[in-house]
Amino acid sequence: MAEYSNDTLAEMHIHENLVNLLRQSDEIVKVFIEVVEGLQEDKDFEKIYNKIHVPKTRIEENRIMFMEYLIRLGETLRNRQNYIALANGIEKFIQLLDGATYRLSLFRRKGYHADNEIYNMLKELATTIVSEYRSIYDGLTRLKTDPKKALISIRDLSKLENKADELYRELTFTIYSKYQNQIVPLMVLKDAIEFMENTADLLKSMGEELRYLALYRILIT
Repeated sequence: MAEYSNDTLAEMHIHENLVNLLRQSDEIVKVFIEVVEGLQEDKDFEKIYNKIHVPKTRIEENRIMFMEYLIRLGETLRNRQNYIALANGIEKFIQLLDGATYRLSLFRRKGYHADNEIYNMLKELATTIVSEYRSIYDGLTRLKTDPKKALISIRDLSKLENKADELYRELTFTIYSKYQNQIVPLMVLKDAIEFMENTADLLKSMGEELRYLALYRILIT
């Protein structure tokens, strides 16, 4: 427990709960990737998507309990707003992934198919989002033990988010070109990639909250 020597018990508990919330998100990330990677296959997409419900509900419930704990600690808790932003960010993250996953699974359940160009771009966008998520996870887990390494973990978030923006713009143009006469698949895919792009933006914002916490720890030690 040496890494917590400068922390209160409350701060230890806060950090452990944030890490646990983010770790639970892994189950939803896996479902998201399973749907994206299976878009050109014949699978039971409804069954795959339904695997999201239990972990999503668990995270939402745990986030509420975490917020109640912060309220009991009071407004004098240092970095309170950053902890709140991270907890809310985690919940928003899984909600956005849920939205993207649902629409991509709906796209396939309705019998529509993505050609190789769209499929490859969707996979690349999904991979970029997962890389952002892993950066946040690594940074958060290292925050207490080595805040300098936490900063290293999140240093490429801006580049990843910029890449996601480029893919989003390219995908948007591509689907409008290829589905210009098919309104249903066009709108479903458009919604899906907007959820994905918003996820990338959110993770960048969460990285800024984490960056502040890491810098704060570096400066006060």
